[in-house]
Amino acid sequence: MLLPSSAEFSLAQQSQEQFAYVLRTIILIYLMVVLTLLGLWNAFVTGASLTQIVLRVLIGPGVLFLSQRKKIQATAKQRQNDLDLSTAIFLDLLNVLLAGGAGVETAILAAAACGDGWGFAQIRLSIARSQSSRQSYWDGLRELGASLGNESLIEVANSVQLAGEHGARIRQSLHSKAASLRQKNLARIEYEAEQRTEKMGLPIVLLFLGFLLLIGYPAFMGTIGAL
Repeated sequence: MLLPSSAEFSLAQQSQEQFAYVLRTIILIYLMVVLTLLGLWNAFVTGASLTQIVLRVLIGPGVLFLSQRKKIQATAKQRQNDLDLSTAIFLDLLNVLLAGGAGVETAILAAAACGDGWGFAQIRLSIARSQSSRQSYWDGLRELGASLGNESLIEVANSVQLAGEHGARIRQSLHSKAASLRQKNLARIEYEAEQRTEKMGLPIVLLFLGFLLLIGYPAFMGTIGAL
């Protein structure tokens, strides 16, 4: 798809209308600036043809659209990872509170109030909406997971619903799910660290080659001069 998905728009907290408005504004500014510069260039420097001017003008909006889409997707990915990590921590806290004898709804409220960051803020907002609309907390969490495309939160909401409505003993299931989420987040963090290390490899090699050139060039030129 050319446009970001609805979940990515929700994660970035931006509507399609806002995306289109920002993109349209940037493209209009780009067109005015580029047309002015190309006109001046054509008048004073070189005689570019109309076809060349049109091609140069049309390439820019495509590049701007791709850059805006990439920005939305990068923000959505970062917040999706934040939500995954928050869900894992939320589950751990929920397990501790349930093991201490707290009720399901009390445990949900207390666990959501303990964390910070964007993910926990969304969980608390979902619970607040559930309280104001008089729906169950797990329905609110399920709706949040569905709107943001987060399967982990949906699975947690389904498990908590069993405990809240049918009294199912799901503490062990939640513990296993929390361990799985921790392992998933740990693997992601390790992969991102490896990617950053690989990206740093090329600058380090270039820096080392530049250092060798700096100390080797005078000796090389001295040898050539002696010959």
